[in-house]
Amino acid sequence: MRYPFPPISKQKQVHAWAITPDATALEQLANGIWDCAVQTKTRPLVVLSTAGPLIGIRAALEKYRPNHLDPQIAFLPQVISFTDWLEAAPGAWKFPKKQTDLERWLSVFINLRKHKTLQAWFKAESEAGAWGLAQAVIQACDALSELVVPQLQDEFNSLLQTHALDTQAWLKKVEQVLDQAIAKAYVGLSKNVVDEEAAVLLAFWRYLTNAGDPVIRKHLAMSVHLQAAQDSATHKLTHIGPRPFIWVQTADPKPIDQELIDRYLGEYAQWAPVVRTSLDWTNVALWSEALTGQNALGEVASPDTKEERQIQRNIDSSVREGWRLISAKRFEELAWAATKSVESHLISGKKNIALVAQDRLVARRARALLSRLGNALRVRDETGWKLSTTRAAAAFDSLLELVRTPKEGPSASILFEFLQNPYLDLAHSLHKTPESSVGLLAKLEDILVASQAKSGWETFMAAIEKANSYATTHGGSPNQQLIDLIRFVNQLHGQWQNPVFTCAQAYQLLQSQLEITGMAGRLEQDAAGKQLLEALKQFDLGAGPYGELKMRLPEWLSLLKTVIEESSYEEAGKDSQATLSVLPLSSTRLREFDAVVLVGCDEQQLPAFSEPPLFFSDALNRYLKSSTITAQYIQQARDLSQLLVSCPNVDLLWQNKSKSGEPLRSSAWIARLQVALGKNALKILEPNLKPYEGQSQPIQMAIGKPDHDLPIPTTISPSAYKALRDCPYRYYVSSLLGLRKAKEFEEGFDASLAGQTLHALLRNFFHALKTEEKNSHSLIHSGDEARRQWMIEHLTQFSEKEFERLIAGDAKILGTLRDWQKQIPSFIDWQIKRENEGWRYHDAELPVGFAITLKDPDGVEREIRIAGRADRFDIHQSNESIAAVIDYKNQSMKKISDRAKNILDDPQLLIYARGVDENPVAARLPGRTIGQAEWVSLKAKIGEGEKKNGRTHQLEDMPGLMEEFSVQIVQDLNDLWARKPMQAFAPDSVCQYCDARGVCRKGMW
Repeated sequence: MRYPFPPISKQKQVHAWAITPDATALEQLANGIWDCAVQTKTRPLVVLSTAGPLIGIRAALEKYRPNHLDPQIAFLPQVISFTDWLEAAPGAWKFPKKQTDLERWLSVFINLRKHKTLQAWFKAESEAGAWGLAQAVIQACDALSELVVPQLQDEFNSLLQTHALDTQAWLKKVEQVLDQAIAKAYVGLSKNVVDEEAAVLLAFWRYLTNAGDPVIRKHLAMSVHLQAAQDSATHKLTHIGPRPFIWVQTADPKPIDQELIDRYLGEYAQWAPVVRTSLDWTNVALWSEALTGQNALGEVASPDTKEERQIQRNIDSSVREGWRLISAKRFEELAWAATKSVESHLISGKKNIALVAQDRLVARRARALLSRLGNALRVRDETGWKLSTTRAAAAFDSLLELVRTPKEGPSASILFEFLQNPYLDLAHSLHKTPESSVGLLAKLEDILVASQAKSGWETFMAAIEKANSYATTHGGSPNQQLIDLIRFVNQLHGQWQNPVFTCAQAYQLLQSQLEITGMAGRLEQDAAGKQLLEALKQFDLGAGPYGELKMRLPEWLSLLKTVIEESSYEEAGKDSQATLSVLPLSSTRLREFDAVVLVGCDEQQLPAFSEPPLFFSDALNRYLKSSTITAQYIQQARDLSQLLVSCPNVDLLWQNKSKSGEPLRSSAWIARLQVALGKNALKILEPNLKPYEGQSQPIQMAIGKPDHDLPIPTTISPSAYKALRDCPYRYYVSSLLGLRKAKEFEEGFDASLAGQTLHALLRNFFHALKTEEKNSHSLIHSGDEARRQWMIEHLTQFSEKEFERLIAGDAKILGTLRDWQKQIPSFIDWQIKRENEGWRYHDAELPVGFAITLKDPDGVEREIRIAGRADRFDIHQSNESIAAVIDYKNQSMKKISDRAKNILDDPQLLIYARGVDENPVAARLPGRTIGQAEWVSLKAKIGEGEKKNGRTHQLEDMPGLMEEFSVQIVQDLNDLWARKPMQAFAPDSVCQYCDARGVCRKGMW
């Protein structure tokens, strides 16, 4: 139903007009605005309560421009949103300075320090929580101001007349009136307050509210606009006086806003024609709540019989042929279904499509899938794409994470996140050429991962110095750039070690570091980076009270992250064949689309309600005349009704199973439509994803068959041979194909690094012991007890020295040192007992091995060398023909005993023994053979468990084991060189930590 535009009379009252929000809504509105222009012979001012329909209305005005217009009104009427209209108030420069959101949050911080009572009440678990609480306080204070400030409208109007020419006096008077009103309202509201939270809020409101608040500026702007209309009418400042004012209410207002605009329209009508335009839902509402709205109690009004019949007529006359209901089982399936729906509309020639993000995660995923279409589809995201989700923000966050680490230094992961961010200019930072910086980070990562240097500047430097030392002694050259790089980042980190900064100091230091690292220049060249730099400019607070405000670094960094999180990223537009608008349901009001895809139409997400204010219940919101859950419910019913009625093609999609696997029904609104139309008229469809589906074959047990051209290694380490015995397929993947799992840092203190450290300190200790034994005056020659004390003391010293730099980098490693130090007395007792049996330490970390000659399938003789490094060799003082090989294990005796049960599958000791027997000179053991082989636990149980389990496990029947091992290894190597199939068959204990598991896919066959 269309309503004619009312005739403009000379009566000083507001004219009421309504439009039907269906497919012709913009046409109705445009024709009415032109009718007003023709009647008044003046370009009217059209103000929209929301900005969404702005462009559509301007386009409609152009499209439906009447013919033969008076030249005086030929230009398009001015159409502006309410927010922009307020900002365009005449003489707005006289208003109190507008506070940014950041300044308002900081004002909460300042008032906390001023007022001790607030400090006692205001508590948050973290810095981020504190700033979130500050936002909630500001939001709640604005709600209180919305209730109180309208009472000052008359005072504002009179102040404008009295102090129009004296800006300073006017501002002072405004602040005085505001203070009086707050003090008066505070007393009245306090009487109704019974809980502590409300008391806190009122106290904040009293201290924080000032003339620069948005609510105050809004009322001042409306007063200025009204004063301008009055001046124009009474003094004829223009030829035609004040312009006609058309107010378009595009959404149901809050009661407090309704009162405000009603009052303004009534006062403006005294000086110029005013038309209040509302939306009539009689012929559009598809559900009763969309038609009846709220009753006097703020509840959903019940429909009468006439209204129920009207709703059924609306449903029957709707364009339901264009509606599609699509239900998917899983998240990914729903995202693909949404993508398929958009693509189908594009294929059918539709150019203007909306993706309504009721489920924002699905909408994001669908948008990513649609990026495959490239420049053919322009995507306009109106859902508020967070700046914090962009690559530029992630790179900037890596700097903040580095800054907030303790003085000992960051973890390696935080270090590399910063160094590998694409906006860091290494060459610029180190004052080197770009060519010299190539591969620098890869070298650093290899060194730190290999040494498991997980955190701390000392640890990083020790790892690099160790690598440089190794390179020097093995014919390479040390890399000074790596040291320069760590020092550079350490310097950046060190500049933030002051306990307290002023906001101005912190901002200047941050800007300086962005310049030094080259990040500022690279961010400036990126669309998101440029917006990030603009967001950071908010922190340029100058020398005012906010700039001089002191706070701890974690507080300032958390504030910085909060500001970035609140900022939105705006994509640059581009020319394309079609446009997809990603938007919330509320943004579809009075807008035209060729097709709409709405995702998230399940009972949990449609309708969706905004988070209630932290301090207010729904009842208190009703008292404050603010938005309530009931009002939101009704508005969404109306928005969805308008969308379904006005758009020719609407796809409603939802996921019918929750994350926990529980069934999810469609929204109650959809179910009610199905009942009204009959389920056969509105069937739920399965998503058609055939182009995206594939067929798979069941995976069989992994078997690798070495190709004839695949080289077989001629050198095998003990660990490689163990891999061959554990699982041939594992050896095939790691040793023949050369595939390796990407090196990474282990959680906690890596066991292998602990073992390496213990091996190193034991080697150094025993070398020192051999040197000390040559000193005839040493205390170690004064009996077993003196020798024992000397050994315990010096092994403890060597241990602390070896662990010192590791602990400096990561204090948690101190626990590993303490565990080892508890083992030292027991270990020394074992060593003395061994010495009393005639054994003496000989050497450590010696390379030993042996060769096996065999023929490959082509008849060519091949020599395979099996070699490794033995932890320790001992010699017997009374028997010059035997020696012993010892392998340290940083494991419990139980694990060592389990290892011994499968000695032929892990023949490390047997390999060392055979290597010495075949070539004793290479092992510096001329004339000796291995007569004893044993494992020594560095994690033995101390006390009663030690006596029961001991510290060592010696191999029994060495000759028999050696003979059996020799036969086995020849057979295994013959099979390897014969290139027989290598099957995956290892037990779960082996597969659990296997790097090749991602290739063999065990668990899927």
